[in-house]
Amino acid sequence: MSRLTERKERYNTLNELAGLVQCLVNRNILIDLRNESSVAGKITNVDGFMNISMENVVLIDQLGKHFRMEEFMIYPRYVRYIHIPESIEIVPALEEHIKRETTRKPRAPVKRTYKMKRAQLNQQRTLAELNAAQSETSKEQ
Repeated sequence: MSRLTERKERYNTLNELAGLVQCLVNRNILIDLRNESSVAGKITNVDGFMNISMENVVLIDQLGKHFRMEEFMIYPRYVRYIHIPESIEIVPALEEHIKRETTRKPRAPVKRTYKMKRAQLNQQRTLAELNAAQSETSKEQ
């Protein structure tokens, strides 16, 4: 995945409704689709563009027939309405999601290469020479 796509996805997660849907991962949710059908199942993954992956799904078509499926993928353009359970506190869930997404992970320490060590030694020598030169000029004055 390109860096631009990752940035867009991260932006969407933090600034659009995709973040709200990401708070619903691992919960059983009912989603109404634009073609008058509904999908009920457990949300397993939501990306920054709001593509929704679900498992153990029951698809209810326009005529009311039920179809069981193991996995189901919903593109955002087909979503009409997502039924959010009353047990979910929306504001705290979004605040926790934003906090989780914005915390920086600590970087692994960089292994010093020979070139880096040599550069640091040269810098230390140069600083020592400058300090010696300054101390000589201050003694002369």
